[in-house]
Amino acid sequence: MSLVAELAPLVFEGRSIPLAEGQTVLAALEAAGERVESSCRSGVCQSCLMQVVEGVPPKRAQAGLTAGQIAQGLFMPCVCTPEKPIVIARADSARQRAPARVESLDWLSASVRRVRLRPLAPFVYRPGQFVGLIAEDGLIRSYSIASTPDQAPLVELHVRVIPGGRMSSRLATTTAVGDVLTLSGPSGACCYEGVETDQPLVLAGTGSGLAPLWAVLNDALSRGHRGTIDLYHGASSRQGLYLVDELEALQRDHPGVSYRPLVREPADPEAGDLLRNMMADGVRRDAVHFLCGDAGLVRRMQRGLFLGGARLDRIRADPFAPAAA
Repeated sequence: MSLVAELAPLVFEGRSIPLAEGQTVLAALEAAGERVESSCRSGVCQSCLMQVVEGVPPKRAQAGLTAGQIAQGLFMPCVCTPEKPIVIARADSARQRAPARVESLDWLSASVRRVRLRPLAPFVYRPGQFVGLIAEDGLIRSYSIASTPDQAPLVELHVRVIPGGRMSSRLATTTAVGDVLTLSGPSGACCYEGVETDQPLVLAGTGSGLAPLWAVLNDALSRGHRGTIDLYHGASSRQGLYLVDELEALQRDHPGVSYRPLVREPADPEAGDLLRNMMADGVRRDAVHFLCGDAGLVRRMQRGLFLGGARLDRIRADPFAPAAA
């Protein structure tokens, strides 16, 4: 007889956990005194990933995961409300964890802090994925990777500093070069892998959503990508744009690269709208789209591009979700 038949409705590492109707697995574990890493608590950042040992999690709990992660039985307990009993375990074996020394800190714009970290243990990632950054007290936040491992042995993050943000405020004020934090992960599939070198690429994001797009762009060029690459970067003001000189240089050096900085001017906010500009330029069904940044905007772009003719299986997304209080 299986464990799920004997113990219900939730078993965690051999312990039966009470689960109220409509309660998420994460909430039940925390109520039972278990400490689980989490950040957004909305099924986006994947900080709380766990693994099913027996049973089947609801589809929503695996939305956005890669086929490989689903095959491993990974799921997100923060949005998992099981309809049937399941046995679960921590997924630490499915993710890396490495201490990392802060190598440099600088400002890319008035609100975006560049953090470069040198892993002190092997840490494998693909450009465009995201990682969990863990402080000494266990606080964890997810950030997209802006670097490519073949360019430098550093993990580069672009952190939007939010007033009152617990992690971003530390990185902006008290974190110093030489401090040691912890990296966990990586997660996400907003990567160049699987793209044909002749396929057009369309990269679109706002604010620090440029981080994974910058990584994908550089990864594509380093692999000899021959198709066109159109990058749209939006901001609420001119001061919100960054890496402008570097992107303009890439555009000059690579004829197939087009860089479109877009600003939502108060007089005409629609002029800086990413989706409107992409649609006006024409949606190519053969293109691979990479969409990054605010989760609401990413969902709107996904829907608009799909309705405009883009293939859903060629839209890759990295939606940013704010950390839960």
